[in-house]
Amino acid sequence: MRSNPILRAFTLALFASLAVLAPARLLAQSTDHALNAFQVTVPVNINNFVYTPVTIPTGQRLVIQSVSLSGAATTTGGYVQPIVILNTSIGGGSTNSSYFAPNPSVTDSSQYYGQYATTLYADKLGVGPAFAGYTPNFLGFNVVITGYLVDLTPVQSCPPPAVGEGVVTKFPR
Repeated sequence: MRSNPILRAFTLALFASLAVLAPARLLAQSTDHALNAFQVTVPVNINNFVYTPVTIPTGQRLVIQSVSLSGAATTTGGYVQPIVILNTSIGGGSTNSSYFAPNPSVTDSSQYYGQYATTLYADKLGVGPAFAGYTPNFLGFNVVITGYLVDLTPVQSCPPPAVGEGVVTKFPR
């Protein structure tokens, strides 16, 4: 017995329409990042050569999208390159250091500004200063970190199919 190609095409179109109009019962996570927006300003300077911790709420992960730096650095030597380090870790694992080194201003070489689009993930975050070149006699920055928080708590999973929706509970005799 041969099947009718028109009937096959109609059947496939019908199933495709049903799949689009009646999707599976899945719970999607909200992608509205404005609801979980995160922004913090962290001051760093040469007097505190330690990482300044940034508080991330328990059960959430920070997704960093932008790092903005504004500050100054001077030296009695030839040249200094200020650097800001973001030290991140996920799930208690090893740390990752991301380095941001802004260029000096054209009008004042002791002033530094930088805006960096990035994607970093952090359950723990520390921000610290560093430098290359001659030791600075002054180094101070405001580091603005923006992004959003993602909830790490388990979301409701797909419910099991109800009896009669494709699950056989008893075998007929």
